[in-house]
Amino acid sequence: MTALALGTPSAADFERNARLRVRIAVAAGVVLAILLGLVAGLLSGGRPYLPIALAVVLALPFVWWWKPATGVVTLLACSTMVEQFEYGVGIPGLDAFTDKIPLWTSLQSGLGASGLVMSPIDIAVVILLIVWLTRAATERRLTVPRTQVSATLGVMVVLAVIALVRGLMESGGSADTTAALWEIRPWVYLAATYLFASQVIRSRRAVQAVLWTFVIGSGFKALQGVYIYFETRNEIPRPEAILAHEESIFFSLFLVLTLCLWLYGERGRLRATATALVPFVLIADIGNTRRDAFLILAAELAVMIVLTYVALPERRRLIRRVCVVGLVFFALYLPVEWNGSGTLAEVAVAVRSGIAPDARDAQSNAYRVAEDANLGVMIKQDPLIGYGFGVPINYSSYPIVDIANVDSNIAWVPHNGVLYVWMRMGVLGELALWMFVAAAILAGTRAARSPNRQVSLIGTVTTCTAVGWVIMGYTDMGFWWFRIAVAFGCLLGVLHAVTVMEQSSPAPPAGRPA
Repeated sequence: MTALALGTPSAADFERNARLRVRIAVAAGVVLAILLGLVAGLLSGGRPYLPIALAVVLALPFVWWWKPATGVVTLLACSTMVEQFEYGVGIPGLDAFTDKIPLWTSLQSGLGASGLVMSPIDIAVVILLIVWLTRAATERRLTVPRTQVSATLGVMVVLAVIALVRGLMESGGSADTTAALWEIRPWVYLAATYLFASQVIRSRRAVQAVLWTFVIGSGFKALQGVYIYFETRNEIPRPEAILAHEESIFFSLFLVLTLCLWLYGERGRLRATATALVPFVLIADIGNTRRDAFLILAAELAVMIVLTYVALPERRRLIRRVCVVGLVFFALYLPVEWNGSGTLAEVAVAVRSGIAPDARDAQSNAYRVAEDANLGVMIKQDPLIGYGFGVPINYSSYPIVDIANVDSNIAWVPHNGVLYVWMRMGVLGELALWMFVAAAILAGTRAARSPNRQVSLIGTVTTCTAVGWVIMGYTDMGFWWFRIAVAFGCLLGVLHAVTVMEQSSPAPPAGRPA
């Protein structure tokens, strides 16, 4: 991977930079004053938590300017700990309180600020990009990634913008502006977080901070899930799920990361903390009863095994033994728990649902078949450039159950994200999607073979993330979940950063291992 860099600053540049910094500080003061006035106005709405939110809003830009890598940590913490939507388990008081934090919704919806369609995450992403651009410009260190990942992701963003314009301008007035803006957000988040993280992560300490954030964030969510699970496991009927959809991929990545910390010999508090949280993650993942969770975990473990087997010759005997033990265990476990109904049987039930689904799973499968058929009709009607964002999906071609009362977003975003991208962005969008996935996996697998253990670990985890993202995109709106887009973008950016750091570090002396 390479980067396009500007020259180092001259003595004369520093004087100009000083004046520029003063102007930036004045502009920042104006912006913060506007934010202060805005939030002060909202305080009249009787929201006692807003003074704390105000203090955080005012402090964060200064922290991000001082240590830009903290911006990546902030975004990753938000994505792992705060839900995109509110959800309930049907029992008052047992919902995760984090789903009430309006980070991902517009200020208009979350705080009642009329006319403000931007969300707090939107504002955070904009501020972080401004921080990066202004710091890089004043220091004459502006760099832009020139990689296959950045190129294909840039094409995806361009096509997403075209889909937004097409949906709003050429749909004959049928497009919903709010829905269109929601649909473009994950692609913007993915690209923006990748760009920012790739430029501000510049040390091993910053990489460790990112890994710590993921472990603590997902571990915290697992503790929430364990509490809700044990409080609801005797309820009749039991809740269909206890946590959000996105935890399926976050929990599987947590388990992959923990295994990688052991395999790559990353000793210390991070590995100890992650290992201690593993039982809670497993219980929460099983208790969440998301069918795609175990498919994602199985695929990611398979990818991890292949990559570590190639990258770590000294671990191959251990990996083979663990694989044999695992296969024997499941060969015994599946027949025993095939018709089970308890907690221990959840994995077997998930496997069985794909082979011999019960009435509920069969109904869900039939719905998705009809949903895909309707998407196919729309794709055939406009296969080249698609319908664009914000245009309601036409579900009338094939009979289908109306679940809009359960999920209002289903009118615009279906479960099958692969067909969704084609329907929205046309065949160019579909090709760009798979080119981006290929570029991300290629970058990850290359890094996984690095002699530098940290680079290899990040490459392995990022490759598994790409695979999990594709599976969840295909099965359950994965390309549309904002939290996953932010986390995936951060990891891709960190992957680029550690690769650049490895390339720029001096070669080890002859006779010493890299």
